[in-house]
This record gives sequence, C-alpha cells and structure tokens, in this order.
Amino acid sequence: MKKQIQKCTALLGILFLAAMLTGCPSSGSGNSTVIYGIVSTGGGSTPIAISGAAVTIYQIDSGVSSALAQTTSDGSGNFSVKIPSNSANTSSNPITYYAVANKSPSIQFIASLGTGPLTAVRINELTTVASAYAFAQFFRNDYSIGGSALPISIAAGMAENLVSAESGTAANVIRTSPNGYETNTWSALGTLANVLAGCTQGVANACTNLFALTPSASGVTPTNTLQAMVNIALNPTVNVSGIYDLGNVVTSYTPALTTNQGPNSSAPLQKLDAWTMAVKVNNTGSSGCPFGGPGNVAFDINGYAWINNNVIQGTPNSSNCLIVLKPNGQAANGIANTPISPITGGGILGSGFGVAVDKLGYIWSGSFGWGNNVPTSGAVAKLSSLGVPISPAAGYTSGLLRVQGTAIDQSNNVWMASYGNRAVVVYPNQTTTPISYEDNNIEPFGMAITSDGYAWVSYTGSDTVSKLRYRNGGVSKLFTVSLPSGSNPKGIAVDSLGNAWVAAGATSTVYAINSSGTIVGTYTGQGINGPWGISLDAKGNVWVSNFGTSSPSLRYSIVQLCGATGNCPTGVAMGTAMTPSTGFTLPSGGESGITKLWSAFVWNRSATVLFAINAINVSECGHGRKYLGSE
Repeated sequence: MKKQIQKCTALLGILFLAAMLTGCPSSGSGNSTVIYGIVSTGGGSTPIAISGAAVTIYQIDSGVSSALAQTTSDGSGNFSVKIPSNSANTSSNPITYYAVANKSPSIQFIASLGTGPLTAVRINELTTVASAYAFAQFFRNDYSIGGSALPISIAAGMAENLVSAESGTAANVIRTSPNGYETNTWSALGTLANVLAGCTQGVANACTNLFALTPSASGVTPTNTLQAMVNIALNPTVNVSGIYDLGNVVTSYTPALTTNQGPNSSAPLQKLDAWTMAVKVNNTGSSGCPFGGPGNVAFDINGYAWINNNVIQGTPNSSNCLIVLKPNGQAANGIANTPISPITGGGILGSGFGVAVDKLGYIWSGSFGWGNNVPTSGAVAKLSSLGVPISPAAGYTSGLLRVQGTAIDQSNNVWMASYGNRAVVVYPNQTTTPISYEDNNIEPFGMAITSDGYAWVSYTGSDTVSKLRYRNGGVSKLFTVSLPSGSNPKGIAVDSLGNAWVAAGATSTVYAINSSGTIVGTYTGQGINGPWGISLDAKGNVWVSNFGTSSPSLRYSIVQLCGATGNCPTGVAMGTAMTPSTGFTLPSGGESGITKLWSAFVWNRSATVLFAINAINVSECGHGRKYLGSE
C-alpha cells in the first residue's frame, strides 16, 4: 500500500449520473409559506422570461409526490404561490419539495426546492439538468418523483451541489476548486442546458432531434424536455456525439464544452466519453487532516460517510485521523447531534481497506499502520455513532496485525482480514476476544458477508479466495478457490444469489465465483484496468474500481458489469460492461490530472434502485475520492 500512495495527494469527490434566483423575498405566515420565482430560458445577464407557464409545487412525503399548489407565470416570467407548511418536516423525517413548470407539451422544466423549502427559485434549463441527474433513480413512469425520505433528501443535496435553484446558475461548489475547470462538470452542465434551450427557444427541429436522440432504456421516445434529460442521466453512454452537437446550436449558457472537451477530442484526459457529472470535495473539517489515500468507506443509518484515511500527505507516515462527511459531501460538523470530522483516537493509524458499521451503529475501522508509525501490533478502532472512541488509545489489538477488510455479519460478529499475520479474525458480537483462523493462504485483504452469514475473504499473497463460517465459537473453511498465479485479488463483494465477485488487480480481471466455489465468469478488457474495489448495486449489477497503470495518457475509471441477477438491458450477458470502453471516467476541464481508484462501494439507501457508488482513489496530480451513482 505504501508504494502506491506515499507521494500522492488525495481529495474527496462525488460523481453522480445526476444533477438552484436571487433576490425574491421569502414570506411565510401562520401555517403557510409563499414561494416566489421566475421561469426563464437561457443564461447570462439577460435570460428570456417564459410567460404563461403552469407552475406546480410538489412535496415528496411518505414515498410519493403530491401537488400542493399551482399558479401561472406572468408576462415577465414571475410567479408566487402559497403552500401549506408541514410540521412533519424534521431532520429525522425530511420532506423534499420541487417545482415543475410546463410551458407546452414539449417544454417542461423542474427545480429542486430542497427540504426547506426554498422560497425563491429560478426555474430554467440548468435547474432541469441538475434535478434530472440528482433524482434520476427516483423518477416514476409518470415522471413524478418518489422514494424514501433520506435518499430523496440526499438527492436534493446533490442537485444543490450542481446548480443553485435560487439563482438558476451553477452552484459555487461547481464553480470553484477542486471543481471549476479541474473537471468538465461545469462545462457539461452548460452544454446540456444549451441542448434544452434549443428546444425551448424554438430552433427548427431542435425538439424533434433531441427526443430522437434520448430514448429511454426500453426504447420509448420522450415527449418533453424533462423526460429527455432524465433519459440522458439514466443512459449516459447513448448518442453522446449527437447530443453534444445539439449543444452547439444555442449557446446561451457558459461555460460549455469546447471541441477539446467533446467526444471527438484528441486530448485523452479531456475527451467526453459519457454524459456523467462529477462533484469533487476536499474539505475534511480540518487542514490538519487532509485527504491522504482514503482507503475505504462505510455509511451509517443517516447517510454519513465514514472514510478511512491512510497517509499523511507528503510524508512516508500513516495518518491518525478518520474523515466523516455529510450526505452532501460537506465535512460533518456536529450539528444536531452528529459527528465532527475528522475523528482521532481509539487506535486510528494508517486506516486502510477495512471500515464497517455494525448493527448497533458502532463504527469499526481497521488500522494498517505503516511508515515511521508502524505499530508493534495491529489494531481496530471502535467508535460511537458520534465518533467518540470506545476502544483504548492503541485500539483493540488482540489477534490483529495490520487490518485490511472488515465486515459485520448478521449476528453482529466483526470479521477482519489481519493481513500482517495471515489470519482471519472474528470478534464475536462486538466482544474483543479473538477467534482466529489461519491456513496456508497468506495476506488476507478483502472481506464480504453473504446473506446467510458466511464470509468470503480474498488472499493477495496466495492468489486465493476462501469461504468461511463462524459457528459454535470457531471459524472453519468451506473451501478455497485458487486463481491464476499473480492475480493478487483484493476487493470482494457478494450478490443476492450468493456469487462472490473478486477484483484481481495484477491481472486486470474480475472473477465471478458461485456459492459452491466454481468460477462461473472471468472478465477482462472492457475498461477493467488494475481493479482494487468491487461492489454491487441495488439491481445486482457489478461496479469495478480501477487503480490502473501509470500511463499518463490513461484516465482511470469505474466499470459497470451486468450482474448475475438479470437486471440488465435486453441482450446484455452476465459480465458484459454497460459502460464505455473507457469505463465511466472523470474528464479534465483542462486543469486536472489522473485519478486512481481503490475501491467501490454501493450505497443502497432504500429497496429501490437508488445507489451511490463510492470509489476511493489516490492521484499523483491531486485528485481523490469520488462517489459515483445512478446507472
């Protein structure tokens, strides 16, 4: 691990196949709230007002959308509408609001109003792009939005990260470092807004051409601008060049993608390969704990990300802090009885690939410990849900040496890959008396639990994968699967059918192994390049994070493979990539560099298809972690 990260600079970012009018006063009286807004088209200093648009305010409560009020924009595009206040809207039960503006059967805009709701809004093409991307997985067949309160509120936060609904312009997060021109997101937002503006502003054949290029996954042609943009978010690899060309007809929004950033670019680090959106963040809560080789992540019940932080940047030493981010990517700040990032103590030292949240909400973070801070023994830190250390200053050390993969089974047993002493160690039901298992396999690394409580573990040193069980106070092995020599397997994930998916980084291969131990799939190419992390989304499809090679011309990526559950487009076989030949990448906006991805984790925040892929990465050019989401 040291060799890959000691000279790198890491940031945290968030990638979603997803995506906010100043000046209007807010007003509320009694049990009602007044929302003031403008419906307009185009950016710049003189957007064009849209009069006669039917504006409807919706709330998403108990999983479904309901219309609260409707009005019509006047000759200047202005509107005001009163909605009832909802006393049930609390931090523990967030109710999300959004506005839809219909000018004609072909022209429909949307803007997220968050959980406030916002009382001043400009509804335009940019807010439509942002909301279409952010809520992509929550649009129903009628293009209303529905879903559980927490994931819906998280999606609203992502929309706000992309576009300010108050001003109808790109959010400050997108316009400034580590975003700005370090990624192509700001420009891609502008191009997609221009694509819609051509249709909105009546350019000949613009609507017809847009709808023809943006069918749904099942081949249904959209009939309005909102449907078209949702389809782009959900199918970002379809007709990339054609959609890009539509964005050159009307250029109301700037910046927009240049030729150098387009699909035909000869600049390898800037070329557009899919209509994905990236939001990078690098605030950990303290300048004393910058991102440095963030090795893995776990999400708590409130959607907070607990991120292992491996290295002190610019040194050969381990970091002693763990980072906690709110669901919108901001550093956790302790408001409303939440954690304060960063976290120290409890044995946190060079945390690597192991972090998990147990059934009672405690966080377990494995300490790898390397460089000048190598501990005399390995450790795991146990933290409360607020980040208060439960474990002693040196952590729990019994049976452990350099902990990597960490997982919790259904009985709240803590499983750890003790890399340094070749052992798989179980702390039964949170107790710290170790139950250890060792055999001839060496360097255990990745750890995953099946739905029936078995544990799969990868061994990087012996090129093997084993399936284990804990029963009657002991750990036993069901079988070991040998991979080709030099495979160096790392990340491992288990699908709902019991198949284990294994990332073999050294040979750029992903293996699927069934519950009986038979290799049922061997997948290479398709953008798979030195994979470390692997995870399953809510549909059972497989996401692969690539650590990659050192080639300066190669962008690192995440690859989505069709899983074993059959939730793939018609005709796509298990193990086939549903991403471009490059995978999903983070193109540069002209100022950024290479991104290396360590691990991918699925965030199943509901029983629906919402997920966020979380790819840990380290970059020699200063770019770090990102969350990837929405298929």
